[in-house]
Amino acid sequence: LSAERAAAKIERLGFDVGYRLCERLAQSKPLGPGLPPPGSAGAAAAGGAVDPAAMQLEAVKFLCKEFWTEVFRKQIDKLQTNHRGVFVLKDHELRWLRRLPPEDETARVAAIKMLAFPCGLIRGALSNLGIAAVVSCDFLADGKNMAACSFNIKIKS
Repeated sequence: LSAERAAAKIERLGFDVGYRLCERLAQSKPLGPGLPPPGSAGAAAAGGAVDPAAMQLEAVKFLCKEFWTEVFRKQIDKLQTNHRGVFVLKDHELRWLRRLPPEDETARVAAIKMLAFPCGLIRGALSNLGIAAVVSCDFLADGKNMAACSFNIKIKS
């Protein structure tokens, strides 16, 4: 199994888990004021009734607060957007990468493989909320802390 195929499989597993977890979380936690519940027929049909950009922002906020807390026991540290369908989620200490040694190429390769799963989690959760997106990840620039990473979300139009 090549490294790319393995990462794709891990990402697909993350997608399935993210989709199902979001469905379960959305039953008990509100998505946002005036927005339809995730996974419902209204979520896809609400594009005309609710501003799509506002719906996307509320969905990503839900992801940063409720969803991320459920998975990693903490909220995303920083959310940035250009209000044109691009969001950057920054986690300065991702729990799964905390113990990796800094400035070690082998650890960096292992971390990239591990980050395929949270990318899939994010994509699956957004899919459940009726938002198709491309999710990628990267390490934050300092090179000293392997646990600091960012997830880039590009909403498909």
